[in-house]
Amino acid sequence: MYDLERISILIDDVNMYIGKIERLEILSMENISDLVFDACSMNCFSLLNKILDLAEEIVRGKNLGIPFKYRDLFDMLVSVKIIDRRLGEKLGDMIILRNKFSHRYDKINKKELLEFVKDIKEIKIFLKNLEEEIRK
Repeated sequence: MYDLERISILIDDVNMYIGKIERLEILSMENISDLVFDACSMNCFSLLNKILDLAEEIVRGKNLGIPFKYRDLFDMLVSVKIIDRRLGEKLGDMIILRNKFSHRYDKINKKELLEFVKDIKEIKIFLKNLEEEIRK
């Protein structure tokens, strides 16, 4: 059983962070000033935390068990066909960047940040899949 109120709040939060990141208009490494880098990094970190919360909520709602690590959440969603393997791997890779934001912030570079911003379309696909699952 899903906690629809919590899921709705998390989806709203995810969309808010995506909007903040997109408004920064990061198109190339050249337009990433230190201020934009810091703002975008913090929003990316927050976005990824909300993605984890959302994945955990779906895993809990479907009684899929307890993951040992964050990446396992996406493997669990793949196992019940909520997301496909490619998307599960992509989201798992994004979580590696989340851990870097959290534990090794000084090691993140503009190229990694730009790649993440380009991959936000994958998070939008994730949201679409979750919304379809919840409608069932």
